[in-house]
Amino acid sequence: MTYLNNVELSILMPCLNESETIANCIEKSKAQIKNLNINAEIVVADNGSNDGSIEIAKKHGARLVHVKDKGYGNTLKKGIENCYGTYVFIADSDQSYDFNEISSFYNKILEGYDLVQGCRLSSGGGKIEKGAMPITHKYIGNPFFTMLCKLLFGLSFDDIYCGMKILRKKKFDKISIISTGMVFCLEILIKFEFNKFKSTQLPITLHKDGRIKNKSHLRTISDGLKTLKFIIIFSPIQFFFIPSLILTLISIYIAKDFFLLDHENSLFGNKHLISFLQSFTSLFLAIQIFMLGLYVSLRAEELGFKKENNLKKFFNFFSLKKSLIINSLIITLSIFFSQMFKSELISLITTISILISITIIFNSFFISLLKENN
Repeated sequence: MTYLNNVELSILMPCLNESETIANCIEKSKAQIKNLNINAEIVVADNGSNDGSIEIAKKHGARLVHVKDKGYGNTLKKGIENCYGTYVFIADSDQSYDFNEISSFYNKILEGYDLVQGCRLSSGGGKIEKGAMPITHKYIGNPFFTMLCKLLFGLSFDDIYCGMKILRKKKFDKISIISTGMVFCLEILIKFEFNKFKSTQLPITLHKDGRIKNKSHLRTISDGLKTLKFIIIFSPIQFFFIPSLILTLISIYIAKDFFLLDHENSLFGNKHLISFLQSFTSLFLAIQIFMLGLYVSLRAEELGFKKENNLKKFFNFFSLKKSLIINSLIITLSIFFSQMFKSELISLITTISILISITIIFNSFFISLLKENN
């Protein structure tokens, strides 16, 4: 945590081979600092440029922060950590964002906000110049992920992936960011919302990338998959526990037809045997998805996404010892009944019960490794 009492604002620019545009961004920032008449600094967090960007940034008076670990998230985390200002304004240095907007963001955060997020999409009053954003991002990716985050995390933003924002540094220092790449943009919004920090958004215009020689660092498919994985992992109730419950109910519903059959005839010749197999498959998947939900819940809690007591209550009931005792008892009783009552039905139920119990035991060992003292 780095602070200097006399620095009000840090203007942070992530940089990776931006020699064509970074000078313009720095000069616009200087003009804004002069207009605001505040003590501010310009920081360039460089992620390994080799095109002269570093020399240009120094020449125009920016302070350099060198970031060895690759990735947009790594660059911004390191950059923010090394900023001196009370507030940190962030925008890409490819001229897609207009640094003349600094005053608007600065004045907005002074109203008492902890984070002010830019919005490029029309749904939030923003504007995108022709050719400034790929069509797939504008009409599919960004709106889809924004909608998911609104539903799952309660975010009020209309453009979760906007790279222009301003935040209160002391608030940022209270959270832990795990994302190393573009998912940083999403994670910081979720973490601020989760910690009940005060946030809002400002409509902005996205301009066409000013670079000609160098290409965009965005990777549509890769970044999209990482975003989807991030959202799924940190939504265990919606993506794991609810589907597990639904599959369990489906299993029970399918099984009722099977158990109402007349089992005097050969079980394996019965046309309804498929119902039993469907029921077993549904139940087996339900158990596996539930266990996976426990795993991701533990990870989410560990990484600062969960504070609810529901998980703690579950582990007050669940333990490896209890799991071993209960499932060992089920296995023993299943074998006992299979010996007492010789029938194809009992034999099949015994086999299924043993298989499920063994699966739960192994999953319990796995979960217990993640949760101490259980």
